[in-house]
Amino acid sequence: MIRAEYQRFMQTLVDNSVSDDVRKIANLVLFNLDTLIPLSTARGQRIIKIVELAQLNWDRLSTQIHTDPVQVGAQTSSACALKKISVGPFRGFAQTEEFDLSNKIVLMYGPNGTGKSSFCEALEYGLLGSVAEADNKRFRDQNKYLKNAYTNNFEAPEIIGDNDTKIIANEPLYRFCFVEKNRIDNFSRIAAQAPAKQGELISTLFGMDAFNSFVRNFSAEMGNNHIDVEGLKSKELSSKEQSLAGARAQKKEAEDALKRLAGEEQNLANQYRAGLTFPQMEIEINGNGEKAGAISLLENELAQPVNLQMGLSLATLQSLGNSIRANVSDLASKQQILQDASEQVSFKNLYEAVRQTQNLNADICPACKTPLTSTVVNPYTHASSELKKLQHLAQTQGVVEKLRQDLNVSLNGVSHIINSCCTFYSENVIYAYRLAPNSQVSNEWWNSLNQSLPEGGTPWQHLESQVKQIEDNDKEIDQIKQIRAKKQQDLNILRQYNGLIIKIKAQHDFAQQRIVKSQKTIENFNIENAQLISEAKSEQVVVKRNISIASSYADFVVRLNAYKNDLPIRLVADLSVSVVALYNAFNRNDAANERLAEVYLPLAQNQRLEISFENDPAKRFDALHILSEGHIRCLGLAILMAKNLKENCSLLIFDDPVNAIDDDHKEAIRRTLFEDDFFNEKQIILACHGEEFFKDIQNLLPREVASQAKLFSFLPRLGEQHVRVDPHCRPRNYIIAANDCLDRGEIRNALAKSRQALESLTKGKVWRYVNKYGDSNLSIKMRSATSPIELYNLTTQLKSKIAKNDFGDSNKFIVLTPLDTLLGMNGNSREWRYLNKGTHDEADRAEFDRSTVIKIVSMIEALDSALQ
Repeated sequence: MIRAEYQRFMQTLVDNSVSDDVRKIANLVLFNLDTLIPLSTARGQRIIKIVELAQLNWDRLSTQIHTDPVQVGAQTSSACALKKISVGPFRGFAQTEEFDLSNKIVLMYGPNGTGKSSFCEALEYGLLGSVAEADNKRFRDQNKYLKNAYTNNFEAPEIIGDNDTKIIANEPLYRFCFVEKNRIDNFSRIAAQAPAKQGELISTLFGMDAFNSFVRNFSAEMGNNHIDVEGLKSKELSSKEQSLAGARAQKKEAEDALKRLAGEEQNLANQYRAGLTFPQMEIEINGNGEKAGAISLLENELAQPVNLQMGLSLATLQSLGNSIRANVSDLASKQQILQDASEQVSFKNLYEAVRQTQNLNADICPACKTPLTSTVVNPYTHASSELKKLQHLAQTQGVVEKLRQDLNVSLNGVSHIINSCCTFYSENVIYAYRLAPNSQVSNEWWNSLNQSLPEGGTPWQHLESQVKQIEDNDKEIDQIKQIRAKKQQDLNILRQYNGLIIKIKAQHDFAQQRIVKSQKTIENFNIENAQLISEAKSEQVVVKRNISIASSYADFVVRLNAYKNDLPIRLVADLSVSVVALYNAFNRNDAANERLAEVYLPLAQNQRLEISFENDPAKRFDALHILSEGHIRCLGLAILMAKNLKENCSLLIFDDPVNAIDDDHKEAIRRTLFEDDFFNEKQIILACHGEEFFKDIQNLLPREVASQAKLFSFLPRLGEQHVRVDPHCRPRNYIIAANDCLDRGEIRNALAKSRQALESLTKGKVWRYVNKYGDSNLSIKMRSATSPIELYNLTTQLKSKIAKNDFGDSNKFIVLTPLDTLLGMNGNSREWRYLNKGTHDEADRAEFDRSTVIKIVSMIEALDSALQ
């Protein structure tokens, strides 16, 4: 517990506000925890030991926070229910025992000394990684405590979760799953102690006593009587060094400037290129006597001229060639069309001429001068009509004209390319195909470009080859221009870097000069005081380290105490509402002036645990002063169980709660655990030494739930060295037991268990049912003051209350029918006689009718189911 809580404290030191030296002290304590825990403040035992360890190990101590990864990293893990556990050798277990825990309710019964605590400690060790009782009994080596005394051996218990994976010990995750009777006992005893002791109420309840004691035994600080934090020689030297204040200040300022410049140099070098030093960068940029720098090389390269580009493209040439061929072909085709229609062309021209003369004399025929009124056909109208018929000839003539123009443009483009190639290549096979100035391109010239040459190929093919070469050359010039542009950019950047280099070197030289000047003054002083300086230097190393140790220790102790004092706040924050609800559930039968309205948990030093009651919520009382010991125990149990709810623990584990709780509260606590809604989603593992408590829990549960619960009985040892466990112990639920007796043919025993079941149901569940929906005030006659309530009288009155017309439950017949069957008229039914006869012994009586007994058991089962 101490180690786990201390490791949680260490996590508060991860913050950047905590110095490395404080972390060193924290690690020193952690690494020597077993040595320091037994030491106290008496005669300075612990502080002397810490000083000794610190001076011996200071330079080797880590500044990193060292903790168990499980304690730190697994706190966000999800807990799961338990499926099984294998125990042994371990404490009372001399050999391995396996427990099937695969149900939400696991109940264990056994007299004191039969091994229940060993089982609970196995759960504690498997889930938390340690056993608190070992710390309480001052076992430094827990393995010695956990060994079986007879085999002298110990194996860690193996716990399997409901997801079929092995559960790894995780103290932060499972620490609030356990409710221990010893802590509740200690909590109740605080009421009789001094008020100062009551300030540790919450820490005691959560088992933090050992940790609090451990923290209190740290002295607040290291005095000069523990560790030397002064130096005489240093004081004398400091007095003399006042005369050197100016020189030292100048030197310090210059040295700081050099450090700053060194950083700037390296940053500049890293900015220029990662991994390069400042001198390497300077040589690379400016060069040295052996090689030129990057600036000089780039300037020389950029001074070289670049050839001009011709701007020719093979794709353009080929496009022109394709266009020419297409135009020549289309032109020939269209001209042939016009030639074939030459007669139509003549008529077209005639009609055009006729139409044009219409404006001159529109009343006579232009050919014969006959008045239009005397002609057979109006010549102008006829000409317009015929021209419309010959419109396609006009369109074809337009296309021919457009083709001639496009062809001339393309041929001129080819001529321009030929001229460019002849300019680029002085000796050129296509030189003969250049056109003279003012010469016009023609089809014959174009055809000559496609004629085969004696040496092979055509002029056009030579032209394509030359254009391709010129185009490639232009691309190379483009690349050269791009490279030159990049080099110009690089040159500009290098010149900027060179300017920064010059600036930094100038500042460096100035600082160096100041250091030399100041150093000379200091050296003269050092020569005169050499011996004193040597003595002070030797002394100062130790003093400086001691000051670091002392100051960091004081800071550490302040932080550790603050953490301890804040523990109650962290432990009980936001628990008040749940604590009140649970406490009132434990005391559900109390009057309003005994039920809590509010609980005020102590969250700071010297605060008291206060409460107020439902009848006067505004008035506060000191809980430890006004509550009985039994109620104080209930309050402690409520706080622990509220914490379990707050942390969303999947488990609730009780180790013998019978010892911690008085008889007046046991029934209400059983109902809170197994009947109310608080812990419906949790797996409950409960071990007790009271057989009646064990029995009452099973009969409180619905039969279906009780039949699924895992039951274990720890048996008294009969000379064995090993814990005896009955994993198939007989159930104490009366209805289940009655059915088991029927299955084994034990009719009388089935009747006895049935009567016990009916007694349990009527005095518990039926009476509460009547109280919920009707009048539960009964008039019961008793034979004497000490006589128990007669079952028939109680059952009859409860039945009559349920049968009333004003009873509040509309589904009352599911309860009333089984009672009617069992009671009959005036208690004279065979079933009721069987319930009586099956309980009392009679010699030579007639055999019980099995079908009647089965009916009795089924009616009791029906009654139990109806009351859930």
